Amino acid sequence: LHKEYRRQRQMCIRDRNSHGFQAWKEHGVSSSFPLRFVDFPCSGPYFRGMYKILVVSLPGSPKRKTMAQRLSAQELAWEWVDGVRIATMEDIPPEERNDLEAYGVARLKQAPEYVCRVTGCKRAMRRAIERASACTEDWVLILQDDAEPMDSLDLKLKELFRRIPDGAACIMLHHGKRGMEERDGWMRVTGDVRSMTAFALRPSFAPVMSQALRHWGGEADRIWERLVRNGAFILSAEPMLVSCSQKGSDIIGGIPELKKFWE
Repeated sequence: LHKEYRRQRQMCIRDRNSHGFQAWKEHGVSSSFPLRFVDFPCSGPYFRGMYKILVVSLPGSPKRKTMAQRLSAQELAWEWVDGVRIATMEDIPPEERNDLEAYGVARLKQAPEYVCRVTGCKRAMRRAIERASACTEDWVLILQDDAEPMDSLDLKLKELFRRIPDGAACIMLHHGKRGMEERDGWMRVTGDVRSMTAFALRPSFAPVMSQALRHWGGEADRIWERLVRNGAFILSAEPMLVSCSQKGSDIIGGIPELKKFWE
């Protein structure tokens, strides 16, 4: 998986640098030396297509209206990715649910109200990631519909993307405050960070992440540790650019054993 990511990443860098140089050339900027991506300012024609926002949300969910208001208030554009509802356990093959942690509650590992929801969430995230693989932007920001972006998110994202090392495949904008360590001035994901609320990935990395989720029997938010163990270079934004609350969670809401999280 890591070799395939590196191959696609090199192609992405080549195409991106070519595109960036041409964009600047077309707007009257001449240079006798190669332009490096990290030297570009966070404005201008090239950066208008720097990233795309995808929001994962169940059709008909009241959270869509709230999320639309949050993003519209910052004049951000986005696309919806429909969440996935699973009706019965019979619709889920055993290998798709054979490694659930279920918050350490044994009953929930076989309870339809948990298993169907958490598997639907995983399939929806794969749907968003697969769409990201076809995007032409440098980055794709994937948000769940309960994400709460910080003010001036566009400016903060562009500054973040300007500085991020070329080798980084993904950067988390929200996390569980564990499974990370500081390296070379960045917080690098090294273990179990437990969040799918908000992250940005390069389209060239999307097939790698999608394939990892396809063969994963646990909860989607536990995939990060598996990815980094397989060689993925994943960073975390500090401070986090997105917050969230588990109140009204589509996965754990209404489950008695998990009341302390969703109440």
